[in-house]
Amino acid sequence: MIASGFSWLNIVPAIDHDVLGAMVGSPDFNFTVVFLSACLSSALVLLFAVVARMSLTRQLAKPEHERFQSSDKLSILTLAELLGSFIRNMMGDSMPKHEVKNYSAYIATLFLFILLCNLQGLLPGMLPPTDNINTNVGMAIASFLLFMWVGLSRDPVGFLKHLAGPSLILAPFLFSLESLSLILRPVTLSVRLTGNLFGDHQVFTIISGLAPIVVPAFLLALATFVSFVQAFVFSLLSSVYIGLSLPHDHHDHGDGHAEAAH
Repeated sequence: MIASGFSWLNIVPAIDHDVLGAMVGSPDFNFTVVFLSACLSSALVLLFAVVARMSLTRQLAKPEHERFQSSDKLSILTLAELLGSFIRNMMGDSMPKHEVKNYSAYIATLFLFILLCNLQGLLPGMLPPTDNINTNVGMAIASFLLFMWVGLSRDPVGFLKHLAGPSLILAPFLFSLESLSLILRPVTLSVRLTGNLFGDHQVFTIISGLAPIVVPAFLLALATFVSFVQAFVFSLLSSVYIGLSLPHDHHDHGDGHAEAAH
């Protein structure tokens, strides 16, 4: 079912006729399925956050000698703590430690949303909304607006000076080049994620037809790894771009991380 592109949502007549696709005039793919699949991932992220917050509230309500004791069982709160620690460590390499808390909620939400979208493609009868360029362009634009807002609100003069470079003679050329680089960041973010997810789907489709028993099981394990890696890369680059937009006297090390990430 994964290889054939089937979705359980297509069983619903209104969805199968693609109401949203008809509104935007695009018959190439089902906008309605993509939109509802993305909404499902958003709902799961919100549910995870609410349940984790409720668990934290109950934990803090315990007596002081029990409040900070770690649980031996895997729970939503434990998963939330692991996710938070993972995101903070990842962001700590691209921006100052004291800045991490300001943007960790966005990066964690972005990572979890992309991961859940990617993993939908591993479920029979579900399609990943991240193999559609529109989903990824929306997330890339959100990251673009955030790091531009960070740069222009925190230190607008320093941000523009950084784009112009240290040389007054080369300033017009460097400013144009750096501005083009800023504009291309959301493009590369969205195209990279779409290409990898779409390519993974096509490889699974082709190889499943050649060896329909053993190989697809291996590919599912590989696709799970790819889903995690692509969510990590998108989130990491968004974090790096935010770090580069911060006042430059605090994060000169960020340029090296951005080049390494590319």
